[in-house]
Amino acid sequence: MSVRMAIGWDIHRKFSRVSIVQQNEQGEIRVSERMRLEHDNRAAMEAKLRKLPAGTPVAMEGSYGWPWIADLLQALELEPHLGHPPAIRVLAKNEAKADRIDADRLGRFWLRGIFPECYLATPEVRQLRERLRYRQAMVQVRTGIKNRVQAILHRLGILHTFSDLFGKGGRKFLDELTLPEACRAVLEGWLAQIDLLNEHLAEIETWMQAHLKEDETTRLLETIPGIGQVLAHVIRAEIGELVERFPNAKCLASYAGLAPLANDSADRRGKRHIGHACNHTLRWAFIEAAGILLNCKNCPDRLHRLYRRLTHGDQINKRPAKVAVARELCELVYIVWKKGEPYCANTAARPTNVKGSNSTRR
Repeated sequence: MSVRMAIGWDIHRKFSRVSIVQQNEQGEIRVSERMRLEHDNRAAMEAKLRKLPAGTPVAMEGSYGWPWIADLLQALELEPHLGHPPAIRVLAKNEAKADRIDADRLGRFWLRGIFPECYLATPEVRQLRERLRYRQAMVQVRTGIKNRVQAILHRLGILHTFSDLFGKGGRKFLDELTLPEACRAVLEGWLAQIDLLNEHLAEIETWMQAHLKEDETTRLLETIPGIGQVLAHVIRAEIGELVERFPNAKCLASYAGLAPLANDSADRRGKRHIGHACNHTLRWAFIEAAGILLNCKNCPDRLHRLYRRLTHGDQINKRPAKVAVARELCELVYIVWKKGEPYCANTAARPTNVKGSNSTRR
């Protein structure tokens, strides 16, 4: 008698609930064994998992803490599969919830063929993401401190005309200001933190220039205006090894959180907006690239016109307009990566809803 087997794995911080689920030829599914694996005892975990047949699929949620478990399972010749948490919640909406039941359910979903699987990045991609996201976090911390410095000046009614308050001229201006004692002490403290972060970021970027290995994909991405070496590697790492896992550019834009969501009801047409469920690092990279693009001389005319039209001549709605440009950049990345050809402003094809149309992007 042929019996199919799958493992449902419910991850927690200190332990995991594991259910071994089997399906016979008649399609009946039953749980043959349940285990509680303590994360602080790796030897015991490995001893129990080695008893399982090689190649057994393991269904687990793509929640916090899955990477090391996936690496452990692969080292033991098991096959980890990540499930999309929101989709799993929808499938289990009307079912009871408990640790034991959650593990059983994941195994059943796999055997029934309804497990909502999502992308499982390789260890190499995850390590690259770790370094690049660390740099992004440092930049965000520095930006937050700069905003606090600006807030001190606003509270004191001090105005300036520097485009970069933290450049050479701006720092001299800050050093020469006459401020109340507490404000001066706080300002000096924040500026010292900015200097430390600048030094640390310089070290990170030096490491990147020396160790980030460019492949054909990153070289192609760097041909797109606004995307330099760092952003090319960020986009490459966040999308993964194959852009083909996205059926079209719209799906990639949705994954990056750049596809506008509708909010319509009956005859009311609500305002479009971008959602929160997305790859936030990838969205940050595209919006950052859009900001660079709009300030560079080789900005494509079509994107520049789009920004000017949405902002009514750079007057209003600047943030939504930048997101719209980032959405177009996302589409360009998809086209360049999938075609394997460098960016060319006059030949990049624009998808169309008109069947058989040969329209091109200008």
